[in-house]
Amino acid sequence: MNNFKWDKKYDVGIEKFNEHHRQLFTALDNIYEAMENKKDKLALAKIINDLQAYAKQHLTEEETCLLVNGYPDYDSHRKQHKIFLTKLDQFIDDFNSDKYLLHIEIAMFLKSWIANHIMVIDKKYTEFLNSKGIK
Repeated sequence: MNNFKWDKKYDVGIEKFNEHHRQLFTALDNIYEAMENKKDKLALAKIINDLQAYAKQHLTEEETCLLVNGYPDYDSHRKQHKIFLTKLDQFIDDFNSDKYLLHIEIAMFLKSWIANHIMVIDKKYTEFLNSKGIK
């Protein structure tokens, strides 16, 4: 069972980005549901495809917002996003290679990403973007 649920503590002060981040919690729910119901490879493929769509939309929008508004830690933030994309590419390769227990590895990565990237790295831009009128 997934005990990682959206909570106000994950709020980064930008509603659009909060909505995007909620998609990661949905992905975690889907992973745990697939494990509990012993769903096949098709369920994992959908989860990975959803993560690709999330990455394409969210990372691009967040980076654009940070760049346009002159966020001072933009380069560092973008490097973190590249880590996410690299890991996603690895998951795709592992999926295509029928890696055993990949769903658990993805769940662990997402939990770590939420705890370390959203709760630490993303929260650094909250005050900066809010001061620019972005909420």
